[in-house]
Amino acid sequence: MSEVAGEPVAKTELSSETLEKIAGIKTAIHSSFGQVVLAMSSVPRYRHQSLADLAHLVIDPLARDCIAIASPKPASDSDPKAALAPAAIAIWASVSEEVEAKLKEQIKAGVFPVRLKPSEWKSGEKVWLLDVIAPTREMATMVLKSFNHVAKSEQVSIHPLVAQLVDREVLKQLVSAGAQSSEVNSSPTIN
Repeated sequence: MSEVAGEPVAKTELSSETLEKIAGIKTAIHSSFGQVVLAMSSVPRYRHQSLADLAHLVIDPLARDCIAIASPKPASDSDPKAALAPAAIAIWASVSEEVEAKLKEQIKAGVFPVRLKPSEWKSGEKVWLLDVIAPTREMATMVLKSFNHVAKSEQVSIHPLVAQLVDREVLKQLVSAGAQSSEVNSSPTIN
């Protein structure tokens, strides 16, 4: 028995199966975190961020399943260096109207990357694509397809910076027919 605040507490024994599952989850989290940080370090817009920023940039959205990751699957005849390229990353949030207003204020003020509190990442039904980081156009397309599958939303609002970085045709495929055309312009207005 252990003691917590002077009170005896019985230890809970975990089965080897449970311990294996926990170890697998821990390994997956470490791998995902590493892939996201490596991708972010490869683009200038994140190089000035501090280690403290990783909490709101990576850990908060990763813990809420708001990061889609796509890794290249090297073909047998492909360049071996392709396997060393960083993964493609899509960062998104599903927010409430109040949080959407906060996002729009940050965008108008030129804030990038936007900041959300942990509770705001999945606070509502309004899906926002906040960033895409990809080494190639093909990888960007792959991660956006993965994001679209995960987000399962008919309408996606896109951060204006992302709209400038990603192929316009890919965005047209991502945004449903019912979405406003301003969301896919090269310099989209904030809806």
